[in-house]
Amino acid sequence: MNFGDVTSDLSILSSLAIIFGALFVIVQLRQNNKLIEAATEQAKAAVVQARSTTEQLTQSNAHATMDMIMRLYEFANTAEVQAAWLTVMNSNLEIFEDFLKLPKTDQVSFFQIASLFESLGVLVERDIVNLDIVEDMFLTELAWQRMQNFVMGMRNQHGEEENFIAFERLYNKLTTK
Repeated sequence: MNFGDVTSDLSILSSLAIIFGALFVIVQLRQNNKLIEAATEQAKAAVVQARSTTEQLTQSNAHATMDMIMRLYEFANTAEVQAAWLTVMNSNLEIFEDFLKLPKTDQVSFFQIASLFESLGVLVERDIVNLDIVEDMFLTELAWQRMQNFVMGMRNQHGEEENFIAFERLYNKLTTK
């Protein structure tokens, strides 16, 4: 064996190694491309699933909100609350002292109705319930007109400017709408 034959054999072997190396790289690139395509499809499927989940959560939230408002409406239509409503509507308080002269059961009626509208105001402020739904289902403006002297008197009597503030803001939102 001479040196020229060895060099020729090594040259052939190195050429083959380069060819096999190139083939290996090509196979790896193809496999990587397939993995990338598969990951892309998986990501697209995840996006579709996320959108579906978001839509489902939105629908569930809307359903829960409507269920809550309907429960409040059912509560507002009980005989006890309706009796309290009639007491408030028929009392015509000119000044807060008129409230203080009412029998305790009639005074409780004012607290019941004010608390109902305070709760509705909080729900609207926190964007849990839409203002239009409250406007359609409850007589907020009439309630405020009949109860404003009571609310202001309670604030003055107890030095609490926040008493029934959500009720007042609810009324203001409805009248400035």
